[in-house]
Formats: sequence, C-alpha cells, structure tokens
Amino acid sequence: MSGATQTIDVLVNVDADYLLAHPNDVGGAISMLVTRDAIDSHASGNTGEGGNELWFDVKPGDNIRWRATTLSRNFDRIALIKDVESGDPHQGGDYKGTMSKPQSFNIPGVVPYLNKAGSEGISKTDVIYTMWQSTALNPGKLWYTITFVLLDRDLNQMGPSYTWDPYITINNQ
Repeated sequence: MSGATQTIDVLVNVDADYLLAHPNDVGGAISMLVTRDAIDSHASGNTGEGGNELWFDVKPGDNIRWRATTLSRNFDRIALIKDVESGDPHQGGDYKGTMSKPQSFNIPGVVPYLNKAGSEGISKTDVIYTMWQSTALNPGKLWYTITFVLLDRDLNQMGPSYTWDPYITINNQ
C-alpha cells in the first residue's frame, strides 16, 4: 500500500438462502472481501480474507466503501446495506480507532452478459449500486456495525433486518 490516500472497497457477501433458513446465524452467512494488501497482518481464520470478522488495515485519511451482494449476485435474493455505524469503543475492548459518519450514495454501473446479437457477443444492463463510505480518522482498532436487509426481486423484505459487527485497524503508517 502506498503513502497516498486510498479507497478500500469492502464487499459483504451474504448467503441469503442460509441466512433465511438460519436467521440467528448472521456470522455463518457472511463472507467479507477486500484487496489482499489491506488485510490486517494479524488476521487469520474468520478474520482473514473471506471471513465473517474480516480485519483490514487503513491509514488516517483513507476512504472505506462498503457494498453488499448475495451469492446469486443479487439475482433472486438481494442484500442491501441500510446502515453502517461506528460501534461503542468500549464494547468488548478499548477500541481507539474512529471514522467519519458513514454516508450512503448511489453510483451507476453495468452488468455485462453474453448476447450473440451484441457487439463481440456481449451486451450490458445499466444498474445503480448503493455504497456506504467513510473516512478513517484516528488510529487504533475500530469496531463497527453493518445493518442490512434481504429483499426479493419485487423489493419485498425477506426476514428481519440483520446486523453484523466486524473490525477495522487504522494504522499511523
């Protein structure tokens, strides 16, 4: 990771079918991904890449962006993050790290698909993605919560709102 401000993208992948069948096991339904360079050097097991308690490192001033998807890539079950909040810095430890209040925003994107009639056999569908973004502020471990819902293709909520609480390490370097 270089010395310049970076944007760290965090993908929250939800196994929607599992979560709907096991609504009290949110952790069992979550896999979180970031670029390998951002993974905390002390992370292993479920705190590493693809784990449900993903630990990753940022520097003060870095941007953190979260988005959610399901294993079906939001085809028949959709995961939508409704809120991201800093957790209580004294809940279960003494977490000195801080970040700005996360804000949601929408960005345009595309989903490509194979289409024999398309240019080079590929076409696209325009989509809008919702992301949440915050800026890392003070160094230290940061506990935060992600609240999300599962929706069907008609945007009907499936099950309750779910909350998950992973960590970020904000380093001075």
